[in-house]
Amino acid sequence: MLKPRSHSLGSRLARLVLISVVFIPLVTAFPSLAADDARPAPRHSDVSYYLTMRDDIRIAVSFYFPSGSVPASPAPAVLMQTRYGRAGIGRWPRTQRWLDDGFVVVAVDTRGSTASFGTRYTELAPESIADMDELIRHVAAQPWSNGKVFAAGQSYAADTADFATSRSAPALIGAVIHETDFDVFLRVVAPGGVVNRGFLSDWGMMTRAMDLGRAPTGMPGGEAIANADCRRNAADCASLYPILQPVDDDASFEQLRAALEAKRRWLPTDLLNITFREDVGHNGHSFLAMSPASALEGIRREKKPVQYWGSWMDGGTAEAALARFRSAPEVPMELWITANDHSNIRNADPFDPARMIPVPTFDEQNDIQSDFVSHVMAGKTIPRLINYYVLGTGEMRVTDVWPPRGTHSRTLHFSGDHALAANAGPANSHTYDVDAEVGTGTQTRWSTQIGVPPAYGDRREMDRRLLTYDSEPFAKAVEVVGSVVVELSVEAASEDPAFFAYLEDVAPDGRVTYITEGMLRAIHRRPADPASLPYDQGPAPHSFRRADAQLVTPGERMQVRFALFPTAARIERGHKLRIAIAGADASTFTFYPHNGHERFVVHVGDEGSFVELPLREVD
Repeated sequence: MLKPRSHSLGSRLARLVLISVVFIPLVTAFPSLAADDARPAPRHSDVSYYLTMRDDIRIAVSFYFPSGSVPASPAPAVLMQTRYGRAGIGRWPRTQRWLDDGFVVVAVDTRGSTASFGTRYTELAPESIADMDELIRHVAAQPWSNGKVFAAGQSYAADTADFATSRSAPALIGAVIHETDFDVFLRVVAPGGVVNRGFLSDWGMMTRAMDLGRAPTGMPGGEAIANADCRRNAADCASLYPILQPVDDDASFEQLRAALEAKRRWLPTDLLNITFREDVGHNGHSFLAMSPASALEGIRREKKPVQYWGSWMDGGTAEAALARFRSAPEVPMELWITANDHSNIRNADPFDPARMIPVPTFDEQNDIQSDFVSHVMAGKTIPRLINYYVLGTGEMRVTDVWPPRGTHSRTLHFSGDHALAANAGPANSHTYDVDAEVGTGTQTRWSTQIGVPPAYGDRREMDRRLLTYDSEPFAKAVEVVGSVVVELSVEAASEDPAFFAYLEDVAPDGRVTYITEGMLRAIHRRPADPASLPYDQGPAPHSFRRADAQLVTPGERMQVRFALFPTAARIERGHKLRIAIAGADASTFTFYPHNGHERFVVHVGDEGSFVELPLREVD
């Protein structure tokens, strides 16, 4: 029988603030939230111990009980698996709602991370995924359990929850999945095949420090803990809480330090050689294998109902949600796509930069979660619906199909006078010397995944350094809803160019507002047969396979067609739409030409470049 432990360690360390790291949503980072979004105080787990897996690897597990003690009557549980330290689950603002709803919260350090034993040659390894079966069985078999288990989490923990829905685990009855990637390669590591260079290096080294018992850069505590190393010095271990939490019978940190000492951990350099989707790194693993998309067959077989959250302004999480919706039509799914940051606690609508309160508000998000969970618990049917925010309106809409009904595609051609025109006009071309220093800034849809929320400002000055094409002012308001597709008829000076396209709103006063973006490394430009892909990738797909690569001949005209990340945005009467073309985003992505110089010749007019816009008229 489990017995609650003393909270002395938690009391002693409660003053420490959880590090704001990638994939951990921190409400504490945003004290300006409204009163109705007040957060409960962080709490320490009630019971914690090592659970031995089938191969004798010991996994650190913690239990949080609704009342602080073992439930007197059978209770459901929610499993949350993290790689950032399971004590952080007690500080995650959504945890308290699960407890308030009567759930026992089970927090796990995944295999090879922080306090758990085991090797970690990759993230979301097959062994870690198999651990989920044992963890779910163990939780469901507890004396206090009613046999029903949910999986939940945000970002990395959401990936684990998504994978869990693919397992043959009868006790698992549903999942709540917040801000995840579905396809790690295309949604975060290399969108369009263009490497997000900071992700692997910065995030990889930060998490490596955590797994080896050292303080990652930026952890609260400053110089006092900058050199903390739990593996070498037991006196340092307490200062690294909540990243490192010993189990209840390890007051001396002996077991924790043994777990750290035995670690074998991947390096960012293991994966930097990956160019194609099927490539394996020096660690022997591919990005597809660590993506829930690789488990699509199991997801479709098990049909576990899920509530799935993403954001137009958070990396590729909105497309991740839509891709799963398209690819698993049998699965009950309730999608919520916001314009919030990665933590879903701050609004990031670029049309309303002064608004900080998220839509839905944090309390409303919790209510939405509670409603979904109660319906699943009651055995009710979960309808397949997409709830989505429209940029520039502050409003949510709902649809059961994507794009929504009433949406039609309008083709506008790039023209010689830098317009987007209904008629192609005479053939012409524009030469653009690529500015390798341009970028989207340090507060973007990509930075939010490392704790810096998006804050896109007026882009008119940056656009002077890009190649731009504007539509006529709209005579009446419209909504762009879906995936914009750009097709460039273009020549490049190098053998390895990458193309970036931005969809923007141009107001009558000249202000330029970011809406969405897309990119493609030209070697991946061959169109793909959708049936050959691991899941439904939506409009203008590419395989990103080595066998489909097409070399670029400098100066030779080619067609480069790719979709931008999906969006929903209102374009007001009198505003224009702009497509801005770049060959670099120095803020985030790798620049490929070896000599550091690139030049594009973009063909326009007849048989030239164009854009396909999914538009819907509004009242």
